Amino acid sequence: SGINAEYESSGINAEYKAGFLQSGLFKYCRHPNYVCEVLLWWVFPLFSLSRLGINWTFLGAVNLTGLFTGSVDITEQISSKKYPEYLEYQRRVPAYIPSVRMMTIK
Repeated sequence: SGINAEYESSGINAEYKAGFLQSGLFKYCRHPNYVCEVLLWWVFPLFSLSRLGINWTFLGAVNLTGLFTGSVDITEQISSKKYPEYLEYQRRVPAYIPSVRMMTIK
């Protein structure tokens, strides 16, 4: 009753029916988890840059950036085939970097 009414009014039910999240961070970026992961892996070589200069840790960051980029391409293809509404979501929300226009307070 109370919990169900809150669940229905929150919009979560619509997202559940669509099959993918469109609120929270997913309102601004389709893959916020990948963005944070890639940024984390770039922190290591950037911290070591001041002490060691360009070093082997950059190879890891470059490789993992490529891995996550390829992974996004695969998941995007799967999601667009599985969920009809995902194509509209792709047009509306950028994959990685949210635009300033999207972040304005409405």
